[in-house]
Amino acid sequence: MAAPGPFELLIIGLVCLLPIIVGIVLAVVLISRSRLPTNPDLAPCPDCGRQLSPRATSCPHCGCPLEGQQGANP
Repeated sequence: MAAPGPFELLIIGLVCLLPIIVGIVLAVVLISRSRLPTNPDLAPCPDCGRQLSPRATSCPHCGCPLEGQQGANP
């Protein structure tokens, strides 16, 4: 059996590195999507942390009641 030539070594290297490169690109994309700009006019829900209107009586995402903030104006 002959030793692999430079072309074969290049193909083997690319096949081995491809999953690593794809994983890095996927991680970068997911991290950049999690850094969405926040709206200063919105307040975080005390239960789930998602952004909602300060005038909301309950969180539209998790349903957490916001009794102490009913009718509050920004």
